[in-house]
Amino acid sequence: MAEQLTQGEASTWRFIQKLTELAQGVVESEIRAAADLSTSEFDVLRCLLDSPERQLRQNELAAQLGWDKSRLSHQLTRMEHRELIERRKAGRIHAVTLTRLGQQKFELAGLAHVAAVRTLLVEHLSSDEREALLRTAVLQAEEAAAAAQPPAEAPVKGQAKSGSAPQRVLRPRVG
Repeated sequence: MAEQLTQGEASTWRFIQKLTELAQGVVESEIRAAADLSTSEFDVLRCLLDSPERQLRQNELAAQLGWDKSRLSHQLTRMEHRELIERRKAGRIHAVTLTRLGQQKFELAGLAHVAAVRTLLVEHLSSDEREALLRTAVLQAEEAAAAAQPPAEAPVKGQAKSGSAPQRVLRPRVG
């Protein structure tokens, strides 16, 4: 049988879940009120704003967001109708470009986003607490990414690939 969380650990976890839900709801509400954007639209616009020439290939955008092609396509269609983005097709390449209106809406939403995050989280944590939270988040993201990678094929005993060292198989940490 798996070990149980202590009462303190379980309580901490429940509060983290509640804080996450509260923060997502408040941030979504503030972004919508400031710029009439959903958080999904905000995320798409952020990726485009951070990219060279404020343009990305559709498959690059999907990869950055961690979305499947269908979800992204539906989202982009809605955003194109709202004139937040433009899509162009050149052969098999689908490019997504930020429009002037999309940039203006993102800037309004960005101010609301910053204010909400600071009010909900940043103002309540010391710099050491923020650094510890960031280290934990980065570590967990790296472990999740490593676990998502297909394991490397282990060489048959006694047979290493010529010119290469045996590859280590990454497994998710249990605990």
